[in-house]
Amino acid sequence: MSASTTAETPVLSLTGLYEAPPSLAPTTDEDAVQFIILAARAYAAVDEVPARTETGLEYLAWRLGFSADCTATATAIFITLGKGERRWTEVIRVRAAGPDYTRAVALRRVLERVARLEITPRDAAERLATLLSWRRKPSMLLDILSSALLSASAALLLRADSLELPLAAVLGALVGAALHLVAGRESLVPLSTVTLAAVAAAAAFGFGRLGVGDIRPVPVLVASLVILLPGWRLTVSMSELAQGHWTSGSGRFLAAVTTLLLLVVGVVVGQQIVAAPEGERLVLAAATNVPGWVRVLSPLVAGLALAHMFNARRRDAGWIVIICVITSLAAYGGGEWLGTSAGAFVGAFTATAVSAIVARRLRLPSAVLQQPATVLLVPGIIGFLSFGSLVDQNVNRAIQTGFQMLFVALTLSIGALLARVALRPVLADEFER
Repeated sequence: MSASTTAETPVLSLTGLYEAPPSLAPTTDEDAVQFIILAARAYAAVDEVPARTETGLEYLAWRLGFSADCTATATAIFITLGKGERRWTEVIRVRAAGPDYTRAVALRRVLERVARLEITPRDAAERLATLLSWRRKPSMLLDILSSALLSASAALLLRADSLELPLAAVLGALVGAALHLVAGRESLVPLSTVTLAAVAAAAAFGFGRLGVGDIRPVPVLVASLVILLPGWRLTVSMSELAQGHWTSGSGRFLAAVTTLLLLVVGVVVGQQIVAAPEGERLVLAAATNVPGWVRVLSPLVAGLALAHMFNARRRDAGWIVIICVITSLAAYGGGEWLGTSAGAFVGAFTATAVSAIVARRLRLPSAVLQQPATVLLVPGIIGFLSFGSLVDQNVNRAIQTGFQMLFVALTLSIGALLARVALRPVLADEFER
């Protein structure tokens, strides 16, 4: 295998990348350094959590006889390697477009083989170069379908009726199509966020005027924009802040807040376009008495959608769906028995614990199974409504919902952290601590 061969012949599957027999080419210190730097770039490419990036790189350096000083943030990785009197320093810019589970699995398998000394750093560096250049061919149809399914899943939980459900799905499909078109163009992301929010708000608040039926605009709006809500980013930021990763946590938190503000600006524009009455504000009534079949069907559909959006392997999609359903039911049961606040804690603990156990058996990064399940619990909707209350000049409600958003995010973080601590003696893993 060589970098030149990779450039000429695109790899359609990454399975051969980590299962190929080892190369017998000799390795120098420079080859080992190049491998560790490529591993850092690969961590950034799959949107790994900074704490696990630091742990994984420092462990790899130790296995190869180097000392390492690594600092990972949401925007950059700083790493200094040392061996004897020699030092190597690298600064890597992080521009992760989102989770990429197919490449994350391949990265994990390659790093495991290096850690077990089955392949040399030089051999692994060539494989990582291939991994970094690999891209799955995008499918606009699947992107649209996944976004529509995710919006339909959220609409089901919000008790959408026979008119609201298809409207939310159609708007979700429109959002998915737009995101497909702007993929990879960072300069268009803020503009697309505002524009999509404006279009969804205009449709949600203006549809009822057509005389077709009675439409509740806020549930339709929230469901159609669910893919844009930065709930996962909020949760990860609270976890990082709780663990003392101030730079990464604060940066990720501000990015989430900025996304929420962009969405609210778009909603205000959309309301003004259709001249929405003063009484129609961003207030979402609690969805009570949700049927049991909805609590199973909704996370099942959402799990399928998220498996595609996060570029998971087909063989992993079934496990993602199963853990999404288990987590959703655990969160509901915890909320019913212990109170609403405890539901998020129970859900996060369940998602982390079950994902760690299954991932250990399947030799997967635990995030592949944990993150989609946790996404269903995150407080993005609460934050969205909090900023909407500020626009309505209802400061008291904004403070109340804003505090609730932070509380839920912190509760999710604590549940996940406690699960990792509880399972560490059994599932100790150098790349997952």
